[in-house]
Order: sequence, then C-alpha cells, then structure tokens
Amino acid sequence: MSGLDRQVLRSLPKEIRQPEYDLETTARGIVHLGPGAFHRAHQAVYTDLAMSAQGGNWKIDGVSLRSKDLRDKLKDQDNLYSLMVLDDSPYVQIIGAFNQIFVLGEQRKQVMDAMTDPNTHIISLTVTEKGYCLSNKGELDWQNTDIKHDLANPEAPISAIGLLVAALKVRFAQQNAQLTIISCDNVSDNGDKLAKAVMTFAAEVSTPLANWIAQNICFPNTMVDSITPATNDELRATTKGKIGVEDAWPIQRESFSQWVVEDKFSGPRPVWDKVGVTFTDDVHKYERAKLRVLNGTHSTLAYLGTLCGLETVYSAICIAPIEQFIRKLLSQEILPSIGNSDAMDLDQYADDIINRYHNKHIRHLLAQIAWDGSQKLPFRILNAIRDNIKEERSISLLCVPIAAWCLFVGKRYKEQQELVDPIAETLLALAQKHADFPLQLADAIMDLTSVFDDLTTNEEFRSIVKRHVLSLSSINQHNLNVCLSDLA
Repeated sequence: MSGLDRQVLRSLPKEIRQPEYDLETTARGIVHLGPGAFHRAHQAVYTDLAMSAQGGNWKIDGVSLRSKDLRDKLKDQDNLYSLMVLDDSPYVQIIGAFNQIFVLGEQRKQVMDAMTDPNTHIISLTVTEKGYCLSNKGELDWQNTDIKHDLANPEAPISAIGLLVAALKVRFAQQNAQLTIISCDNVSDNGDKLAKAVMTFAAEVSTPLANWIAQNICFPNTMVDSITPATNDELRATTKGKIGVEDAWPIQRESFSQWVVEDKFSGPRPVWDKVGVTFTDDVHKYERAKLRVLNGTHSTLAYLGTLCGLETVYSAICIAPIEQFIRKLLSQEILPSIGNSDAMDLDQYADDIINRYHNKHIRHLLAQIAWDGSQKLPFRILNAIRDNIKEERSISLLCVPIAAWCLFVGKRYKEQQELVDPIAETLLALAQKHADFPLQLADAIMDLTSVFDDLTTNEEFRSIVKRHVLSLSSINQHNLNVCLSDLA
C-alpha cells in the first residue's frame, strides 16, 4: 500500500475508526482560518463525528494565512489524516472533514469564493491570540502592521480581521446573512472581541456594512479544551505502525476534549450537540475556569519547568514540590478568583486538570506552552491578579509565573535561543540591556503597558514579582523545595 488516501481506507485494520459518511459527495459548509494541529484535533473531529452521526454538507475548507506546509503534505492524501488519541486505551481515528486546504497568499480567489459562497454557513478561526490584532485593552490595534496593510489594501487583506471584512462586504452586497463566525481561540470573550474588531474595521470601510454585520451576523463566544502536543517523527512512526501506511501529518491529543459554544447562530450548524459539544447561554463561567485553572497552571508549569531544565508537562508535574505548588496556587488564589459557579464543581475540575497532567502518554512540551507569553499571560494570570486585588485577596502565588516569565526571557537571551513572542524583539532588547541584572530586567518588562496595562503602576504587584525573581533566579531541580517554599 502507498500513503494514506481514500483508496486505502478499506484496507486499514478493522480497529481504526473511519468516517461514516460519503467522502466523495459531501460538500463544504465551513471555512476555517488557521487549520493548525489544535483545530484538526478538536473542531474538525467534532465536525467529522457530526457528519457521521447525521450527514449534512459540513466539510471544511481550511485557509492557512501564511504557511503552505499543511496543504502540501495532505494534498496527496485526499486531505485525510490520522488522529492518535493517547491514553491508557489509545485508538486511531481517520478524519475526513477537510474538503480543501488553501494558502491565502497563493489562492486568494479560491479563499474568497469559499468564504462568500451561500452554501458556507460557518467561518471559524484558530489564529492564536496575536491573530486578532488586538491592543492590551482587547480592541482592534490600529498600529498593528497587518491592520495597517489591510486598511491600505482592502481587496488583498493578510490579517484574519481584514479577510473576514472583505468576505462580509461581498456577502453584504449579496444580502447573504446565513453565516455564523466562530472564534475557537483561547481568548477571553473571544466572540465578543472578534465581533468588535470586525465591526470596528468594517466601519472604516463602510458604515452600512458595519451596521449590516451588527444586525445580521452572530459571533458566539466559545471555550475549547484538549491538550494537543505537536506532531513529531515518533508520532509519524507510531501512526504508521497502527494504520499500516504513511501519514504525512498525523496529529495527537489526550482523550479529554471539551467544546462549549454560546447558543447564538445566524445560520444552520452541524449536529455538534449530538457528538459532545455543549451549547449554553453563558460560556463565560466555563471560559474563566478554563483560562485560569488549565491555561494559568499550564503557563506556570511552562516557565517554572523550563527554568529547571525540564521538557514536558508530565515531567514537571511528577516532581512533588512543583505539583504541591500548583495545587496551592489553585486552591488559594486561582479558584477564589473565579467565584462560585453553579455549572461546575471547581474543586473537582482542578483535580481533573492535575490528573490530566499526569497522563504519561502525552508529551506536551513546556517550550511550546511558553510561546507568546506577552499575549497569553494577561488572560491566564493577570486578570486573576486584578480580581484578587479588587477583592483584597492574596496575589503572591499568582505573581510566581510572572517572575518566572521574566527570568525565562533572560534565559532565552543568554542561551541565544529563539523567543517565540509577538514582541520578542522588544523583550530580547531589554534582556540584552539588563543581561546580568534580573531585577532590573523584571522592572523593565513590567514597564510594558502593552502587557501589564494598569498593573505597571501597582507597587505591591511589582514588589512581589521582584521578590520572586530573587527566589527563582537560582532555581534548579535540586533546590526546588527551598525555592518554592520561599514563594508563599
């Protein structure tokens, strides 16, 4: 047999799960911007399951805003790929949800045709926090280079926001409003912020267009959750061993998967509710818990673990002092910042998160989680700090990941390793200036209003972070007990 494609599906081992709908005749109903690993392991899987459950023309046209790697790797596989679910009882599922994969810079006409087709009823996005081109106040950043480009070149946008407005302009002319735009990124109030950014940009193009969008197009808020480590050669080899053929780009994830969507649509949708998606009138209670409990502790593990020379979430959580610190952080400062929730047992949710970190089958790299700290930390940590300050609760433990991030920036500079962050140039310049003075580096980083906003002038916050910088500046795997015990 050759590589994975439609022709070999019948020959795959019987235990391999496969789509139960007609791959040849099922048409596209969704366009997704940013078809990275998380989307392919999460929303695309729910869509695949929904089509298997009840049919419908809900295949996905994926649009890569930059890279052509995914398109080129999957084009010979009929856009099929393998999902490896890693747990004590692992399984492989073939996903057939993709119709086409386009690269915006090379296939702009096809992208626009798909986004403006009356048969496209959903446009979804996973473009990471920085892809929304927002300021630290959560509003459209007019100084963003992509937004400046799109204002000057509205017919050839390169940002997700500009692209959405260009498509909506065409649909406005067609009076085709049977469309819902769904953010699936880890951004608080993601649908609300996306809607505001789109309408703000649209108002610069045409006031009637902006009004039409506001009156006709829904942008539901969502919460997404499933740990999805990056694809590597080991996964490719394991997948080939399971399915018996080459897969150019398989993906992996833990068995746990959650998708909560605000029940606010301006067009039809797949039967996602029949395959595990939760529709609710209030996503915020789920979102806040996830951002702070899961994502907040993820970032804490990433920066603490990296300072100790650790590589994965599993290796970090298996060190007793680190797990003890994470549990203390959760119980004393994160859970109180969330408040009461009738929809969730927060203590149980926190325990479940820790248990998921102990999944030895998941190799989730701390370096990957540490990416884009300037964009992630405001949502994951800083908002919880603000809430605790307002209620006069402790913020000491929540300041630890901020101190660890400052040291992490300095460490990347000293070791001449890449710092993946939208403001990497600024951060590395500060690290160079204060290379041998971690307290001065922390002070300089905390002066960045684009990240810390009002907290830049909060002396209590600043002093606690600097105290932790001192405690953590010499941390390693051998002195964890001493260092972490000094952080309370």
